[in-house]
Amino acid sequence: MASTAVLAALSDVHGPRYLNLLNMSLDALRDVNLVLLAGDLVERGAVHHCKLVVDRIRSVYEGELLAVFGNEEYDERKEELKRLCGDVRWLDDEYVVVALEGLRVAVIGTRGVLDKPTRWQLRNVPGIRELYRKRLERIEELLKKASREAHCVVLLTHYAPICGTLEGENERVWSQLGSRRLTRVIMRAKPDIVIHGHAHNGKRPMVRLGETRVYNVALPAVGRVTRIVVGARGLSAFM
Repeated sequence: MASTAVLAALSDVHGPRYLNLLNMSLDALRDVNLVLLAGDLVERGAVHHCKLVVDRIRSVYEGELLAVFGNEEYDERKEELKRLCGDVRWLDDEYVVVALEGLRVAVIGTRGVLDKPTRWQLRNVPGIRELYRKRLERIEELLKKASREAHCVVLLTHYAPICGTLEGENERVWSQLGSRRLTRVIMRAKPDIVIHGHAHNGKRPMVRLGETRVYNVALPAVGRVTRIVVGARGLSAFM
């Protein structure tokens, strides 16, 4: 069994607004085992721009693409998005185990949760607090299940756990960018890697939560595609 595999991750292209940042770091997508997309590939539900983003990735990468929906991929546009970008596997509160050079990597994909719903969500999404509560339970359940099936567990989420990767954002709105409750789930379940987006102004691209490495892969924050080396438990590292 290979000891390590290389992931590439990015989010918040808001196509075409930050497409130039993707174009400038396409070389980071070469020779990777898996590409993960942490949401907000498009701007304000303009799903036709997703193909623009995916085509740029496909210019250098032919492997599997796993993605989650961001807040800009509106619920009512999900099916259209899946149709337009049919070679992307969208994970919506579910997980998949992929074999990467003999390494079994579980990827749990979710839009994520907020501790404090935004005003727009409170007006437009009935039962949003209950939705987040149930989703959080689902995430923990999936993390536990995946850990029994894989050598390495990755949580891919658009919204952030509340931790150091949010530094640079106004701390008063952290609860509308992510979730401290998710942070506690991560501390209990101990996935190897957490990958999130959404934090455009984050100044720390990677921090630790106990044994877990947490990465903010939002292009406006980090300015490039993020490469992550993963291995069996205890072998994950940052590139």
